Amino acid sequence: MKYLTLFSIHNLALLNDWLQETGELYTDVYLPRTARTSDCYFIHAMDDLKSLVEQQSRSQMVLTIFHRRQYPLRGIADETLLEQALEQIPDGECYTIVSLSKFPSSVKFSGSGKSHAELRHEFAEILGEEVGIGHEPCVVHDKMWFKRQLDEVFEATVLARDQYAIVKNQDYYEPYAKEPERYHWLEELWVK
Repeated sequence: MKYLTLFSIHNLALLNDWLQETGELYTDVYLPRTARTSDCYFIHAMDDLKSLVEQQSRSQMVLTIFHRRQYPLRGIADETLLEQALEQIPDGECYTIVSLSKFPSSVKFSGSGKSHAELRHEFAEILGEEVGIGHEPCVVHDKMWFKRQLDEVFEATVLARDQYAIVKNQDYYEPYAKEPERYHWLEELWVK
């Protein structure tokens, strides 16, 4: 299936504006019925999003794209970053450590846990690496959050049974409706 057709121009305009606002889109690609859970990417350009979508070939997929910057505590893993993490993440609260690799590389999960002891131990293994620390968004939020937070997450699901079923959590974007000419370049990008 060609997944580029999943996206309406309203979707593309929304995602482009999110990208312009935050500088990146954290994108989770979940392929049901595979041995993997998800592949995640930090997308920094609409061309990269298009490439990621074009690479998908499975008959089922859930694509989740987050508006806000995920893993907000970032930097080179050193004592200063560790101290910031220990101050900002209460002992007993879940955390995840990830690489800050850019597309086409997928995000590498370098550790997770819910205690300061675990955080210190895992941090020792990644000293000197550029990392992000925070909550893994697909784990922290439940399905109802995804349905209610239309200004925070875009989700498209393709399920193949006897025929394809495509479900998106939104398909209208007011800024596009008001100024479609502003986004004309996105239509050209997506079809070339």
